[in-house]
Amino acid sequence: MNIGALNNFNQTLSAAQPAPGPAAAQAENRNEEVSPNISESFTPSQDSSVNLIVQGDAAALNALKAELLADGQSNRVTAELPIIGGFAVSVSPQDEDTIASLAQAKREGVMITVDQPTDFTSDNTVYEDLDEIHDAIAGLAGDKQTNVMFGVEQLHERGITGKGTTICVLDSGIAPHPDFQDRIIAFKDCVNGRTEPYDDNGHGTHCAGICAGSGESSGGQITGVAPEANIVGVKVLDQFGQGTTSQILKGIQWAIMNKNKYGIDVITMSLGHPIEKTRYLDPLTMGVQAAAKFGITVVVSAGNDGPDTGTLSAPGNAPAAITVGALDDNGTEDPSDDWIAHFSSRGPSRFDNIDKPDVIAPGVDIISCGHEGGYVKMSGTSMATPFTAGVAALMKQQQPDLRPKDIKAIIMDNAKPIEYLDKTAQGAGAVDPKASIDAVSGPRKVKILKLTRHG
Repeated sequence: MNIGALNNFNQTLSAAQPAPGPAAAQAENRNEEVSPNISESFTPSQDSSVNLIVQGDAAALNALKAELLADGQSNRVTAELPIIGGFAVSVSPQDEDTIASLAQAKREGVMITVDQPTDFTSDNTVYEDLDEIHDAIAGLAGDKQTNVMFGVEQLHERGITGKGTTICVLDSGIAPHPDFQDRIIAFKDCVNGRTEPYDDNGHGTHCAGICAGSGESSGGQITGVAPEANIVGVKVLDQFGQGTTSQILKGIQWAIMNKNKYGIDVITMSLGHPIEKTRYLDPLTMGVQAAAKFGITVVVSAGNDGPDTGTLSAPGNAPAAITVGALDDNGTEDPSDDWIAHFSSRGPSRFDNIDKPDVIAPGVDIISCGHEGGYVKMSGTSMATPFTAGVAALMKQQQPDLRPKDIKAIIMDNAKPIEYLDKTAQGAGAVDPKASIDAVSGPRKVKILKLTRHG
């Protein structure tokens, strides 16, 4: 994307969303970010290149980019990021001209942050063969049992399957598993640049199965929440489940720019990094906010750093996102023993003190698709997130004109709080798919567009 396209995208984004937060608060936050010592923006190692994200107005970005890419410089731009009004760049911390250019840009109001490492949010992984899962399926909180306990199977029997909707899975990729290979309508690789769907880690495939697996390989025993939804796979994490903020922003940006082409309704993101700055200055959080402004419901994981309070991950601190913690149903249909998973991150959010997570959903011992075929079992807020994304897709099937703020409000308003469990752990409570769908079905659907208080 050239700088002209970046400017056009920024103009569109500016028209779509107001400036975040009070101007005074923004100025104070920005001043805190500007340090006389530019090396404070760097990672501890000064022996190799440093990856940064630079944000500012178009004129300032053009000027800084010209200086950083001047003849004789070893710096290189790694991503154009109009979604946040900036770009990512790899620079040499030993080059005095580079340091001088960055320091001057900061003094002039350009925001410079480290391109922060990000990884997925599954707590543990247990690989099992399909035959072994069949033997144990009655006693495990696998997808079919979870769907039964949470009323999803009843929705499927009513023809509410997500058909006609599209879920974008931003993760480690997506393998062409039999449970959804015919419904992968697009694939974008922000890591290795490949064109055919693949997943060299498995996390993304597992998440895709939770939100949209058909259960074909298990004879319908292990199904996703929206088994007829289309899937768009966006690879932003590598084979080790690790990525960078700029890679994820490229993925979000691609989804926004291809929203209409592929009919993207929902983004599910089971990933994050520690919150190190206010939401107004965190590039990843800003990217999620932008996606919501463009009409995409974004569902993100709370993180796996519980049980202490204040352990929420970014971009779970994005106000517009549906941030999901992990519920442990203890493998039973009896809701009286449901509780929060010990690893599930708690709110409120660091710096901004936002009440999060918004809801909790099944996230312990979840059986879903494996990237080498068959099924695997995983636990984490990573698993709770696509479950909730699947519910959002079912709601969009019922009422396509729902806005992200409507979907979030309805899911929260119809969640079931667990008695004696603190709000910092569960938010509004456990997701109730059937109640959320009933709220947008039949004669009640015309009223929901006024429900915006959680947006």
